[in-house]
Amino acid sequence: MSAQMQSPILLFNCSKRDFRMPAFEIINKKAKKIRQKEFNSEQELHKLIDDNLSEIFKIRYIKDEYITTKHGRIETIGLDESNRPVVIEYKKSKEKGQLVQANRYMTWIKQNPDSFELLVRKNLGSNVDNIDFTNPRIICLAQEYSIDDKCLALSLGAELWKYRYYENNMLIIIREEEPEQLIKGSGGKTTIEKIEKEPRKARTIEEHLKGASDALKKLFYSLDERIMDISSDIEKYTRQTEIVYKTSLTFAYLAIQNRKDRLRYYLRTEEDKIDDPKHLTSKIPETHGYGNITRLLFVSPTEIKEKKYDFEDVVDLLKQSYNSTQ
Repeated sequence: MSAQMQSPILLFNCSKRDFRMPAFEIINKKAKKIRQKEFNSEQELHKLIDDNLSEIFKIRYIKDEYITTKHGRIETIGLDESNRPVVIEYKKSKEKGQLVQANRYMTWIKQNPDSFELLVRKNLGSNVDNIDFTNPRIICLAQEYSIDDKCLALSLGAELWKYRYYENNMLIIIREEEPEQLIKGSGGKTTIEKIEKEPRKARTIEEHLKGASDALKKLFYSLDERIMDISSDIEKYTRQTEIVYKTSLTFAYLAIQNRKDRLRYYLRTEEDKIDDPKHLTSKIPETHGYGNITRLLFVSPTEIKEKKYDFEDVVDLLKQSYNSTQ
């Protein structure tokens, strides 16, 4: 590093198993330990995360301190990239009851979907649709969690995140591991094994394709194969209304529109830049609230058969969408 360089390099080394490892600031090849500090209040932590929800968690902020009639005051409500409702609960330090509160708030969302949708439209615009109430998220943020917290989070499908705040205003946030259980061996020796999380039951590809024409099914499987061949890092999962393709970020949402005999893709771009010489995509209005998912693409087996565009034209657009995550 040049001696004239004023901006420090911040090095931090922490793992899910040990969040107590020290962080150091390197200036002019000299290491200085960065001391941990505390937020002045829980509200300071709350506001910092709320103001940066999109950057930290890829979640759209909807409302904080929302008062319900029977379930109390929800600290933060959001909507993630997959349009799943998110409840966020903050604690400045280790406290009991955080998950119980968050679960109570999530119960309100499940029991009052109309009120939640109204809240979304009021804060994100009227064009946000297909909210996925079947797979909501609970996020808790605190410095530490007990084994009871971890076990309850496993049962609720909640996400536990830990944070550390340092004197140079560096904030580190990591996901807490799932709990481990002690198991007695045959010789009386105790071993530790991780509790396996039961997978959520997802809507199958076959259920999405139910009622589709043979031509549409063939088109779906052909495009699906080409997408998955792009990279071994690509993951695919199903939602109630869509099939999602992602790496570290989601790059395509697919809805199989059987009645219209077509596939509908929402595609990720980088600053809405896409090479689309045949104008197959159209821009998704920003008011829809999809963030970097900016392009709408319809693919029809009939239109391909009529040579309005080629199969490879569609594949190229999907590859560009994937590349925007790299």
